[in-house]
Parts: sequence; structure tokens; C-alpha cells
Amino acid sequence: MKKVISIILFMALLFSGGQYPSAAEVKTYPNSVNVSVHINNSLTLTLNGSYQLTNRQTGSKSIIPPGTTITSSSNGTAVTVSYTGFSQSSTSGFDVQELAGTATLAVFTSQTDMRRGADASYSKVYTFQTGDSANYLGSFTNKTTGELWYNVTIGAYTGWVPAKNAKLTEGDKLSLAKVSNGLTYRGSFYLKKNGSQVEVINILDMDDYLKGVVPNEMPASWHKEALKAQAIAARSYAANMMILTSTAASQVYRGYTSEDARANTAIKETEGLLVKYNGKPIQTFFFSTSGGRTANVGDVWNSNQSSFPYLVSVEDKYETSPYSNWSEEYSAAAILKSFGFDSTAKLLDISLEVKGANGEVGAVTVKTTKGDKTVSGNESVIRRLFPVSSSAHYNLLYSNWFTMEVTRSQPALSVQTNSGTFPIEDMKGQTVQTPSGQVTLTESQVSVQTPSGIITSESGTGEVLSVTLNGKGWGHRIGMSQYGAKAYAENGWTASQIITHYFKGTIVSK
Repeated sequence: MKKVISIILFMALLFSGGQYPSAAEVKTYPNSVNVSVHINNSLTLTLNGSYQLTNRQTGSKSIIPPGTTITSSSNGTAVTVSYTGFSQSSTSGFDVQELAGTATLAVFTSQTDMRRGADASYSKVYTFQTGDSANYLGSFTNKTTGELWYNVTIGAYTGWVPAKNAKLTEGDKLSLAKVSNGLTYRGSFYLKKNGSQVEVINILDMDDYLKGVVPNEMPASWHKEALKAQAIAARSYAANMMILTSTAASQVYRGYTSEDARANTAIKETEGLLVKYNGKPIQTFFFSTSGGRTANVGDVWNSNQSSFPYLVSVEDKYETSPYSNWSEEYSAAAILKSFGFDSTAKLLDISLEVKGANGEVGAVTVKTTKGDKTVSGNESVIRRLFPVSSSAHYNLLYSNWFTMEVTRSQPALSVQTNSGTFPIEDMKGQTVQTPSGQVTLTESQVSVQTPSGIITSESGTGEVLSVTLNGKGWGHRIGMSQYGAKAYAENGWTASQIITHYFKGTIVSK
């Protein structure tokens, strides 16, 4: 009978124009951010919660039944949204807006294991720390033990916890949408035309956004003060961006799917805190590993250093990372390809121009049998010259702070003497007999008269076979080192102390 009543109510909802009672209002976000999370020709959103669909072209609004999967596509002119019994197109796109409501949270009073079932014998799927919270779904009394258990969910984890370890409290209603990229997100969405594709913009409150960022930018198992520093830096970075991407091009964001209670707690404990210089929030850059010192922004991004007095080189005295020191070897063929030469060229010489205060490389010059070429630019330009095979490292050299060792073939020059023929390393510094007397050469490049004519030698040091780069750090090395923050936290530093160390002259405040 209950099932029949539910069906009747659902049909009544549809035939009444899909309107909820007036109490259902579109949820607003006091400090909202916009994040581009997916682009495709056709995509889906599966809605777990209450949402309103607004056609931006016509202004028409429709309530989407809970549990609906909507499909969206673009023909290059308009975006079309469809679900059972509904289809509309809009040249301006659609808003999928979360409706406000209330639900219940479980706040943990002690460390608690989440289990697959309502009994301690079930396997553990997650561990909550004191002060962590999760979304409450329901309860169950174990008839064997008489113990009350709560069914809760956080991120990708759902399970059961003993009720004695948690207190229930009212909180925001949790509405979630699973996008066809496989990830689930909080908040609302804007489906917009992007050429012949549809782009999904996730619109949500700043701290809910950070819940999907912090555990992806820094392991949630790291020291809480490091997580808090990451939360403050990520909040300040986002506050200075009009629209964010979900990748490392801005900050890695994987939505509700990746949330972790430890990171959520760090975000809550730093709520509203920003990094400020002269009273204004700054854009706080961060990266994996400095290698012992961070970089001046003017040295690696060619920025005007005086415009960013807080982005200066500082010491990382505790930092320990797999990327503190590294080596990568490149064949001559790989280097020639990076510089745009074909396979018929030979690499005669390669040199680095150091521009940074710590030894950061600002230009690389190659000399080849097909001509010379110098490539200069910021750290990303230099790192692209020496790609690595790992997509996890974005196929870029780890940093632009490195030195170089060159491996060559046997010297190409030799000299005939009364005692025989001997190879020489370089023409520079050699003494030769000329019609005017003996001359000591000051350059490697010389012209020599032979029975076959005049030949010119670039140098006598032999053809370059390979180079080995020995470097430090991973990333652009501007701002906060994440491994450095971890180490400072482990040595007793607070999140604010960590932030103000890496961003000189700043304060942390709301």
C-alpha cells in the first residue's frame, strides 16, 4: 500500500508542473567558487538529492525528481538536457541548482572505526578521529548485543559506527551528483556550451570545495598542522581565481568522492583564514618539493620580483622528499628532438645559462652540425626541453634547478708530431706555427689549411653522446613546499608559522 501511495504522490508531483512546496528554495553559497570538472560531447549527471533545473535562455524552471539521471549534449549551437518525460534546449545552457534543506550529521567523540556491518566482527573500512563528522543515514540495533549502530557516509566510504562514539546534530542537507567522469560532487552545476561539447561547472561553497582539494594535494595521513597549512594556502589561491579547473593547472579537485575526515577537520579548524599581505589576500602558490630552498618568482617565472615581495627564496631546513635530489639521463637524439632538429643532425655541444639566485636554469644552448639554437624562458619552458616518461609527473623534468654532466665520444681532433699522431681535447690553448711565428689559440673554432682545402672545427672535444641532469626539487618551487610543510609540522611548527615562513611579510587572518 505504501508503494502505491508513493507512486501516486510521485505522479502528482509530475502533473503539478514538478513544483515542490514553497519551503524548498535554491541553496545559496556565502563564499562560492566555480570549478570546471568535466567536458565532453555528451555527459550524464545522476542526482541524489533535490535539484531544480533552470533554462538560462527561457528562464523556465523544473524540479528534477530525486534519483534522476539527466543527459546533456551539445550540437555546437545549443545545450540539450533530457531525462524521462523531459527534453529542452538552450543556447545559454542550464543551471542544475541544489535545493536547501536539513539533515543530520554524526560528530565523533573518540577515535572510531567504521565497519561494513553493525557489529565489531565486520571488517574496518575507515577510521574517524575525535572531532570528525560524517553524514548520518540511519540507525540499527544489533539484537545479539543490544548495541545501537549508526549508518554514516563520508566521501567514498559508507558503513556502520557504534552510536556510543558519536553525537547526532542537525546540519546541511547532503545533495550529491555523480558525473559521467566517475566522480561525485557536492553543490550545484552549470551546463554550458563549450564549442561542440558540454562543460560542467561545479558551483559550491569554498570550504566544501576545499574538502575535495586538500586530500588530493596533500596526503590526509600527514600531520594536521601541515593539512591546515594546505587548507589555508588552497583557500587563498581559490579566492584569487574567477574560475578554477579540477587539475594541477590550478588545484587538483576530485569532489565528494575523495573527501577524507582528517582533511575536513583541518578545513573546519581554519575556516575563513586567508594569507594576506598589506591587508589583502594573496595568490598562494604551492608545490611538492623545494630541494632545500624555494625560488624567487622573478627567477623562474620571469615575473617582476618587486610586485611579489612575498614570493622570495627561503630555506627548507627540514624538508625530506623522494625528490630532494634526482638524476635523469638523456641521449643526444632525445635532446636534438626537443630542440627541433631531425635525426641527421649531430650534437656537438650543450650548455646551460644559470639565472636564478640558487642556480635555476634560464636558458639552454645546443651546437649541432645543422646549426646552433638557444631556448630560454620560465621554468616550464626549460622543463619541457627534458621530458620524463611518467604522466604522474606531467611528463616534465622535475624542476629547473639542476646541473649537467656531458658524455662525449673520443676527441675528433688529432695532431701530427715527430713521435706520431695524438688526439687533443680542444684547439683552444694550443700553440701553432704560422708564417708570422707561433700563436696560442684563444678560441675553439679555427680554420685549418689541409691538402683538401680549408676546414673549420667547432671544437675538438668529440660529439655529445648523452647528458645527465642532476637536480633538486619537484615543481615550480614558488611559495610553499608541501614536503617542507610536513617536515616543519613534524618539528612543532603551527600552520600559521608554516605559511608565514614560506610567504614572507604575510599574516594569516580572516
